[in-house]
Amino acid sequence: MSLDGPLRYKLGTPAGQAGQVSAGTGGLRVNWPLLLFVGGIVAGLFQLWHPVGYGLGPGHEMVQIAHSLVAGRGFSDPFSSMPTGPTANQPPLYPLFLALVMKLFGTPKLIVFVLVVLVIVPVNALVAALMPRVSTELFGARSPGIFAGIFSILSARVIPEWDADCTQLGLIALTLTTALLLRRNVRPDYSGAIAGTMVGILCLMNPMSLAISAPCAGFCLAVGKIPMRGCIRFFASLTLAAALVMLPWLARNYSIWGHAIIRTTLGSALYISNNDCAEPSLAIELHSGCHDSTHPNMSVPEARLLAALGEPGYDHRRTADAMSWIRSHPSRFAWLTRNRFIQFWLSYPIPPAYSCYAIWIITVLSIPGLIWMVLRRERATFLLISVFALYPPIYYIIISDERYRVPILWLSCLAAGYFVSSLIQVWSKHRSRRFAASC
Repeated sequence: MSLDGPLRYKLGTPAGQAGQVSAGTGGLRVNWPLLLFVGGIVAGLFQLWHPVGYGLGPGHEMVQIAHSLVAGRGFSDPFSSMPTGPTANQPPLYPLFLALVMKLFGTPKLIVFVLVVLVIVPVNALVAALMPRVSTELFGARSPGIFAGIFSILSARVIPEWDADCTQLGLIALTLTTALLLRRNVRPDYSGAIAGTMVGILCLMNPMSLAISAPCAGFCLAVGKIPMRGCIRFFASLTLAAALVMLPWLARNYSIWGHAIIRTTLGSALYISNNDCAEPSLAIELHSGCHDSTHPNMSVPEARLLAALGEPGYDHRRTADAMSWIRSHPSRFAWLTRNRFIQFWLSYPIPPAYSCYAIWIITVLSIPGLIWMVLRRERATFLLISVFALYPPIYYIIISDERYRVPILWLSCLAAGYFVSSLIQVWSKHRSRRFAASC
């Protein structure tokens, strides 16, 4: 069922049309992607005046690794407490990008300007601008995507010290590229290889993106009505291409520690999140000092233990310690998990707080949006439910932080936009019936 109906002249075109759309009978035309992009730029630049500033100094692992790369030490020393040697604490691509910017632009103020004004702000604006296109792929209508773009602008957060913003855009690009390839009848093995290359790149930015990219690729196959043999060829090519992209990083880590790993942070994340002083959110733990006393980033004893054991050994040690604490403190763990579940979907307010409150609104509106999708048997329902089921669970058992929500925020915005668009459609039909009855 198309959502555009009575909204098409105000909010979008029927599925398949692109570019400018009529905004009324007077012939005024609105280019929604451009308007959303400009709105995203303005909203992003507004955050430049926020007093908190940006965390490109010590204390952020990706930034620390970038400094090590610039200094010629390779992927090493991710913590500000002391040098700890070679690292796989973070996946390599975003630290590499940060190092490139640092190397090219040198001075701290210019580095911040380039990362924020020329990279992250446009990235978030592009996410908003692409929402109508993504909405057409998911729902066959642009109008939910227009509202989703507005929600994206309001909830976007400039996070240059982490990969989250770029990962979100990469996942959208993967979905749109895969849909386009299959629509143009590109051979499944070729389209799978292209999609797999993108999946591998995304995993080298954020390994958890796999829980999002796999359902997105599967959705594109289902919508394209690719036969089973074609699906097998697609996913075989995707898996091979993704593995080849990640192979150099995996081989490097195997040569150092004897483990083919992408990342080594699970143990420390579990340990700082589940102990006697643990709190639900990162912001509270930083304020209380619990994080600094249990994480190698600020704790010299923890960093020394990590250096002695090696990152995989330390990861295993702290995973076992966290699991032991969880078993001996079931009530406290249940309380922490409940609050982290809430804070994943309703972000703990940290400056600029308006983006957190916007996420609250998006989450609340997305619930009836999903219910409406189920009732209408929308083709995208299974995709959204799959991602919302697969991606978040690990973040229910580690300290909450708003950046963890960012990679799936575009899907939440689309669900909220679907609800608002449907609500306006129902209201418009009701008003039309009342007008017809009065005549």
